[in-house]
Amino acid sequence: MMRRRGASIQQHRNVLYLIIFGIYLASVTLQTTTFNEMIPHRVGVLIELATLAALLGLVVCLDTLTPGQIIGEVSLLVLVTVVTLTSGAHYLMPTIMLVIAAQEVSFRQIIQVYLGVVGTILLLALVASEVGLIKNITFATADGLRQSFGVVYTTDFAAHIFYLCAAYLYLLARRFRLVALLPVLFGLAMIYQFTKTMTDVIALIVLISLYLVYIYRRQLRWLRPMIRYSFLMLPLASGLIIGLSNIFNYQDRLLVALNNILSTRLALGNNALLAYGVKLFGQAPIPINGWGGDRFETFTNGVGDATYFFIDSSFLNMLISYGLLLTLIIIIGMTWFLYQRTRQHDYLLPVIFAAIAISSMFDQHFLEVTYNVFILMLFADLPNYRTAVGPAFDRPVVIRRGRRADESSTGLSGAAVDPDHRPDVNSIR
Repeated sequence: MMRRRGASIQQHRNVLYLIIFGIYLASVTLQTTTFNEMIPHRVGVLIELATLAALLGLVVCLDTLTPGQIIGEVSLLVLVTVVTLTSGAHYLMPTIMLVIAAQEVSFRQIIQVYLGVVGTILLLALVASEVGLIKNITFATADGLRQSFGVVYTTDFAAHIFYLCAAYLYLLARRFRLVALLPVLFGLAMIYQFTKTMTDVIALIVLISLYLVYIYRRQLRWLRPMIRYSFLMLPLASGLIIGLSNIFNYQDRLLVALNNILSTRLALGNNALLAYGVKLFGQAPIPINGWGGDRFETFTNGVGDATYFFIDSSFLNMLISYGLLLTLIIIIGMTWFLYQRTRQHDYLLPVIFAAIAISSMFDQHFLEVTYNVFILMLFADLPNYRTAVGPAFDRPVVIRRGRRADESSTGLSGAAVDPDHRPDVNSIR
């Protein structure tokens, strides 16, 4: 009886979390669209404060934590509070509370809420911008007209599409069919045709490619190392962009050529490191100008007058704005978590994070849940994804260990595989 009551309380607690998450997600997503001109700023602030209070109440009143968990979570909250007060990045507090309060909440349900809320708002923004209800911010460039479709900037619209595709593919893995890639390919075409955002084009191509290798890894044996070691992409990508930005100078032709390819991001990153340096707990908000000016005219011989200054890289922005300590905890902690998933033969999340890491080298959305909902994975209830492929290689199915019913799959001989008693025939050894 007590066990049943405990399960009922946990179920209600999880529903409350998803409701709180959905309301907060709707608020912050609306702020990324030009609907924000119709919504008073104080509304967003009140929703943020209410979210913090509600999530704190869930954790304190309904969670049963060990002394070690209490010490760890309190220490993390203290650190994030210090960084928030130092940097002024107030979104960090609700973000970390969403991570902590996701304890035992189904990650699939979190992803479903994310897809429903963000997808609906983006669709409404697109329609509203096309009929003239809200602004469709556009830019005329040498590559053609770049449109934002009701989002505040073209690159933000592209980032939304990339992360929505990642969430969609995560849910799709359980019952994958090649035809289901059509919405993702449509999203890729929209990014390329209407936003000209090559960062998200490349990241989405990487995501699709690695995802297909993950699904069909039994046939693509020679590509298995890409899947096995995909958890390393996060530290490699962050280290690479920070390192290149740190050593950049205009006397090195190779670095200058790479800087031009990367739309002067290395020069901007190097300028930020020289001007502000790296602090342990972050620093006061850095003034930016990300809306005007030609990046190629930002510097004159490496110094010049800055008409454009924006730290695009999430990793570089974390290091400079939020400090060395929090950056190391995030990168090392997530890498260790993804490594543990690979030890359980769950390669889906590491594969998705490999693409996210590439995207985050050049955009600033890694810690924003309206984009990267996958950061909520750390405390959530994750299924043990294992892909089994039938003898005709045409019915890839992801099974959850411990589940039976319709989640069983076809083995090599064509007989049904019981996930409770038979090991996955397709695990990477």
